[in-house]
Amino acid sequence: MSGFSSLPRARRRAIFGGVIVIVAIAGFGIYSMASDDSTDSPLNVDFVLGGGTESTGKGNQLAVQGKFGGLGAAPDGTVYLFTQGADGMVMWRTEKSGTTEQIPISGMDGVTAEQTSVASDGSVYLAADDLWKVSPEGKAAKVIDVCEGKEPTPLATTVSEFCTGQVTGVTVAKDGAVYIGDQVNWGRHGSYVHKVDGDTIELVAGRPPEDGESLKRSNLAVRNGINPPPGTKAKDVLVPEVTNSGWLSSDKQGLYWRTGFGIVRINHDGTLSPFVGAKSPNEISEPNVPFDNVGRALDAAIARNATSTEPRGDLAVLAGRDEVYYSEAGEEYSPPFTKAYRWGGSETASQKKLLENSVAGKLIYRVADGQLAPVIVGAQAITASDDALYVAAESNDGDKDNPENWNTAVVQVQLPKKN
Repeated sequence: MSGFSSLPRARRRAIFGGVIVIVAIAGFGIYSMASDDSTDSPLNVDFVLGGGTESTGKGNQLAVQGKFGGLGAAPDGTVYLFTQGADGMVMWRTEKSGTTEQIPISGMDGVTAEQTSVASDGSVYLAADDLWKVSPEGKAAKVIDVCEGKEPTPLATTVSEFCTGQVTGVTVAKDGAVYIGDQVNWGRHGSYVHKVDGDTIELVAGRPPEDGESLKRSNLAVRNGINPPPGTKAKDVLVPEVTNSGWLSSDKQGLYWRTGFGIVRINHDGTLSPFVGAKSPNEISEPNVPFDNVGRALDAAIARNATSTEPRGDLAVLAGRDEVYYSEAGEEYSPPFTKAYRWGGSETASQKKLLENSVAGKLIYRVADGQLAPVIVGAQAITASDDALYVAAESNDGDKDNPENWNTAVVQVQLPKKN
């Protein structure tokens, strides 16, 4: 679907220097005034990590330097932020109390994750082309090493035999099972979901294309990967949108899988249910203000990008609120504090400067009770706890190649109360 016609657009820079702002969205009322203009209501934020000037103290007192490398959250709201500094990668772990640990990472460097997910023991999985696992102590290990250019093996049953081109999504389910969204982006294009357990790997969704099979939506197998009828088996659909698929999330109802134009839910019985279904995109209204419904999610079509170097999609579930959030790809919007989508609530000069310098980012939508609504613009990445959504944004205040010119912050954006 189209973006905000009233906001200036900008293309995302490839991963260069900047300030990363992590925005946590949680359950409070959002609309308050920051000026005398009643049409100019900001999304209010509270800083959780970064945005400060100190090297020690609570999370919101700290100045966090380094390039963004990944963002995750545990169900209890503990936030995990990965940054790349001059001396290597660091994992910042911030509890709701504000207590923050800075943990150097060994065995992993120069990684930027598409998605991260936190296990119950505090280990963090990062989908960053390869699949990585970082222990609570900061020790990193590669779980899946991609093998682009070789014969893909999406039907393999062991990790040692498994070959895919890119891991873009990861989610750890409530039962501790680890699922990945992976893409074969050469030869027989396809997007898949696999379950990983030690050296065992199992295909959960998607299938390889047959010889000469059409990859267009006129093919029923492709169409059913976006808007599946009841009873459609997850392993019967063909998802060729390899640059716009693969992001995952989960709740008690199953797995949510981004499949190009749409999002489907993989149910516990192995069937699919449509979630964002691209049925009637013309029925979706232009977004005007945060959380104002624009139509049915089943009618919406998610905007796509043309290459993997353009802004990518995201997907996150707030299980405690029964809400799903996703980002559109391709176009970005700037500034994030324009009119009703300004970010308000910053208290200190350093916080205000950080927000004012944030650059163009993606548009985030919410699906709640089957209805679609815009939330925020200026996002670079999203993740969620049970009741809060965390959004990454960025800006730069110097040499883009110098990690010291990157700063990081985590803020909480107040959500409307649930009815």
